[in-house]
Amino acid sequence: MRFMKVSGLPLVAIMLSLSACGGDDGGAVQVAPMGASSEKVAIAAPAPSVAPSSTVVSDDAAATVASAAAAATAVYPMLRGINIAGAEFGSNAPGRMNTDYIYPTKAEIDYYANLGFKIIRVPFKWERIQPTLNGALSVADQQAIRTVITNATARGTIVVLDMHNYGQRATGSNYQTMANVGTTQVPGSALADAWIKLAYEYRYNGSVWLGLMNEPHTMNAATWWPIVKKLVVDIRAAGLWNKLLVPGTAWTGAHSWVSSGNAANYNGFTDPANNFALEVHQYLDADSSGTSATCVAGSGARVAEVINWSKSKGGVKLFMGEMGATSGTQCGIEYRDMLNRMEASGVFRGWTAWGGGSWWPSSYIFRTLPLAWPNTATPTPHMKYLLEYVNK
Repeated sequence: MRFMKVSGLPLVAIMLSLSACGGDDGGAVQVAPMGASSEKVAIAAPAPSVAPSSTVVSDDAAATVASAAAAATAVYPMLRGINIAGAEFGSNAPGRMNTDYIYPTKAEIDYYANLGFKIIRVPFKWERIQPTLNGALSVADQQAIRTVITNATARGTIVVLDMHNYGQRATGSNYQTMANVGTTQVPGSALADAWIKLAYEYRYNGSVWLGLMNEPHTMNAATWWPIVKKLVVDIRAAGLWNKLLVPGTAWTGAHSWVSSGNAANYNGFTDPANNFALEVHQYLDADSSGTSATCVAGSGARVAEVINWSKSKGGVKLFMGEMGATSGTQCGIEYRDMLNRMEASGVFRGWTAWGGGSWWPSSYIFRTLPLAWPNTATPTPHMKYLLEYVNK
């Protein structure tokens, strides 16, 4: 994805997730209590060697299943949703909550739920939820995430926890040095540590999905895939059975899934719970970055590459984590074309459009909240497209 400065907001600098784009779900039932905070649940907590069976309802739509593996073979309706941005905003790390960044509010969650959206993706910074590598979680951020999950699941909405770090983490005492996951500064085991500490309390909650890493792009596919393959195994070994959204590198672009090497390096990927989808992103401007309001003719067909590849692999499940479009005839043509292709593919499990949240300026091209929200309900151009699909 690309970064840009935005002024006129209650933060100094906003890091926009306008990426270069590109297993199963449902309104699943929670079968175990949320539990104590993860500070009280050690990473070394007892881990079952196999997925829980008859007592567990997986994240796959409201059906009791014998195992997570059995659930992944069923057929489910498309899940349609929104990214509610805010907790990844700002260049300060960790930063100050409600000044540099903000988590989704109940009012925002209710707005999208009232329109019929069934899933929200919640971006956040690793450095905020876990200020020290391998250290304790931030109590304040952990509680903020817990509140988001409580508010969303009360409305029957699935929550994707999206670690929005691009395959990197800020290191050093002043958080000024970026290092790739998988290096000596930020080993892959540290990413597993963060996820296990954060998600352990939700390990049987099918309404909480884990977006393992937003848009890795500073390493090639041959470097990234061994890291994420081991990450998945480590998460399952710790007893977490949530649906995992697994990204490729190269901004996890749908249009470049094969050409980037993600397709080839996916070979050998194994999820012991068989409860995952590959997360891709796709925008419709000239370079698929989502930084321009101009949609290119034919760009709606960019998802064809990953759809065809998925089908060639027997139907590997896909999830569109980010996408967006603006007003204008060409954008309407291309966005609908892309959405129609995903809806008809049989391999896309769902999508979360980009641009939710109240801190976006009124001029933001992918904004989905009404311009004078909450004082008006007039949908933005982007939202008008989405409403054509959300309650299909």
